[in-house]
Amino acid sequence: MTKYIFNIILLSMILSSCSNFLTWHLDMGIHKDASLQNHSSIKSDTIKENINISSSEIWSTSTNKGMHGNTGYLRVYKKNNLIYSVDSYGLVSAVSSTSGRIVWQVATNYDVSSGISVVDNKVCFGTIDAKLICFDIETLSLNNHLPLISSMMNLATISKSNPDIEIDLVTELASPILSINNLYLLKLDNDDLYLMDPSSQDIIWKSESQNIPLRTKGASMPLVQNNTVYIARDNGSLSAYDQTNGILKWLTIISSRSGRNDLESQRDAEMNILTSNDRLFYGHYQGELASLDLSTGDIVWSSPLSFVNNISVVGPSILGSTTNNILVSLDKASGLVNWKNALDKDITEPFIIDKAVMIFSTDGTLFGYDIESGEKVYEKEYGYYIHQKTEFLIDKNNIYFQTSDGDTIHLRVNI
Repeated sequence: MTKYIFNIILLSMILSSCSNFLTWHLDMGIHKDASLQNHSSIKSDTIKENINISSSEIWSTSTNKGMHGNTGYLRVYKKNNLIYSVDSYGLVSAVSSTSGRIVWQVATNYDVSSGISVVDNKVCFGTIDAKLICFDIETLSLNNHLPLISSMMNLATISKSNPDIEIDLVTELASPILSINNLYLLKLDNDDLYLMDPSSQDIIWKSESQNIPLRTKGASMPLVQNNTVYIARDNGSLSAYDQTNGILKWLTIISSRSGRNDLESQRDAEMNILTSNDRLFYGHYQGELASLDLSTGDIVWSSPLSFVNNISVVGPSILGSTTNNILVSLDKASGLVNWKNALDKDITEPFIIDKAVMIFSTDGTLFGYDIESGEKVYEKEYGYYIHQKTEFLIDKNNIYFQTSDGDTIHLRVNI
């Protein structure tokens, strides 16, 4: 009996020791993790407090009828204190960036498919019947009509305004034109690249590209920098040409075509080319985002991300929105992912205000994220109808853009 009691006491002591050990283990382990989680939560709150974002609409102007039919995205262009735009029916407008007032507006009555450019004091755009049309800005301002009358005239008449420049092209313009020493640089819908004298219509040089069956319209603009023209094409390539004579400097395939058919093999060039220091960054639709050596075209790194919108470089990071609606931050040096956030809505290109990356959904909700952590710190619904390829004009904390239905917007974001 005594032996039995002794065994019970011994077992109780062992269980008590185990309990004390387990309690100590929890305190040093799980409880410690809990304290770290609380610390993380405090840090997150601190980030939110440090990034105090507010935004407001400064003005909104119903400028034109926006984009309709089978057309590419129609950009707006800001020069000095005027914002220039054109709609699918050829209504050209100049809006004051300070007040939102329509300074002048002229119905040209062209069916517009690409634009707008402002070069050599001329407003230029491409038409669906493969023409480059340019109007002198002073001529347009003298032919000014009241906005309502211009809109009615645009719909009621079939006559066209007489342009200062009209050039017949092989195919439609794929993107707004650029100017090089009073010459016009044109990227066509078949991926051909031309440098042309607009006065004589002489071709200074051209670079032809093989047309890809079943492709969609690529809207990527060429880039002119350091006496070199860079162009992304729908075959998944990037090229560099001497801007004076068109001699090829390098050509690199960054997104090889692959798939069971031409449709699956599309590698559309949609975003604009971006450079930073001695690197070039570009990504094709259904292709890859790549970092290239600017002088040689050698690939430094590539990442399997698909883009149709423009990307941004801020410090050591690349920020962009993928075709499957993921806002992503990549390390500029390596291409590795810093952070990413998936949205359940179609989203536009990101734009940077101070230490926040801002992005719109196509139904008009503005989101803000901390650049370093990727944490969402702001959300506000505006209800705009926004094209996925909307490009935002940034002037400090002022944002200018046009909605798909033709409203020109000025927002101000304060951080």
